[in-house]
Amino acid sequence: MANRVPAVPLAWKNLTHDRVRFALFSSGIAFAVVLMAVQLGIMHAMLDSNTVVFSHLNADLVLINPARPSLLFRQTFSRARLDQALGVPGVASAQAIYVDHDLGHLRNTNADPKLRGKSRRLRVIGLDPGGRAIDLPNLDPGSWEKLRTPNTALYDRKSRPAEQPHTPGETAFGPFTPGIKTELSGREITLVGGFDLGFDFGTDGTIVLNENTFARILREPYTTGDPLDDVDLGVVRLKPGADVREVQKQLRQAIGRDGDVAVLTKEQAVSRERNFWWTSTPIGFAFGAGVVLGFVVGIVICYQILSSDVADHVSEYATLKAIGYPNRYLSIVVLQESFILALAGFIPGAAVSYGAYAYLTAISSMPLALTPSRAGLVLALTVVMCMASGLLAIRKVKKVDPAEVF
Repeated sequence: MANRVPAVPLAWKNLTHDRVRFALFSSGIAFAVVLMAVQLGIMHAMLDSNTVVFSHLNADLVLINPARPSLLFRQTFSRARLDQALGVPGVASAQAIYVDHDLGHLRNTNADPKLRGKSRRLRVIGLDPGGRAIDLPNLDPGSWEKLRTPNTALYDRKSRPAEQPHTPGETAFGPFTPGIKTELSGREITLVGGFDLGFDFGTDGTIVLNENTFARILREPYTTGDPLDDVDLGVVRLKPGADVREVQKQLRQAIGRDGDVAVLTKEQAVSRERNFWWTSTPIGFAFGAGVVLGFVVGIVICYQILSSDVADHVSEYATLKAIGYPNRYLSIVVLQESFILALAGFIPGAAVSYGAYAYLTAISSMPLALTPSRAGLVLALTVVMCMASGLLAIRKVKKVDPAEVF
């Protein structure tokens, strides 16, 4: 039996016979990849930063007023609901978290009054230090115990950076270090420990107080009853072995029937907050449009590349038609070229995007991360983008006349 001659990888040869030109083709696709990846990264960084409080709750279930579209708003529920939740089988603890975005104004912490900027509003969280209701990243050791002292606060080292810092690492609120005394809404507080949470679309930073200090500074001047009766979030932890969905169902029956409390899993709470920022603010439209723009730009670039390649090899395509190859075969060649271009452009594009993420994170402090799922999405968009261009370029191949070989 005669040896079969291996098939010539025509698509690969068409693209790589001129290495310099192939590199230029790949760089054009890589540009579209970077454009899509950076827009996607910024969008997710903003969404992640706006859900960071929910993401770090030490909770199995979260209680929130269903009329509250986002943590940024003020709707609360009665603390009595937490006591009722403790009576549901499977519930180990129910902790209250208080959140304020409007009344907490922090005086700039610079010791020299000449260096102090204006007081700035920030997010203030109040809780029981012994409850550990939130997991504060990289919290200084012993900070929870120090927070039990009245008029003390934990500070966010990743608050928005100062525009013109007087010292390295200075925040928009001034320097943050343990022992600094400043004022929150006109009342003196002492900073006793730091953590890394990060600013977001609605706030420049966060400080954490014990609930009694929170009530004294931010609730008592504005309420007539118990300042701790109105709860912003309830953090529910379950006993070992308890089924989350079953306890969630029982809690909804026990405390959610009146419509003033929604019982969510932690994942549902994060998703709910992300959905608000995605659908009700410019984040989703602005950066979603950027991804679409990168996709369209990529289609145009890839189509121009493939159209140029078909024009440059029209005599070869005509020869293949003249010796009997059907349009179907030639169409497959063009689609193979599209797929090769997608991979050849994605690899350098992903590398550049990774560097761009690191750079943007360093200069903006936004948590940009090229996760495997996001990289996979960009790869899928790149393949679809190039294949769509290939389908458009196929029309040129089908119009090739075999007579052009002569």
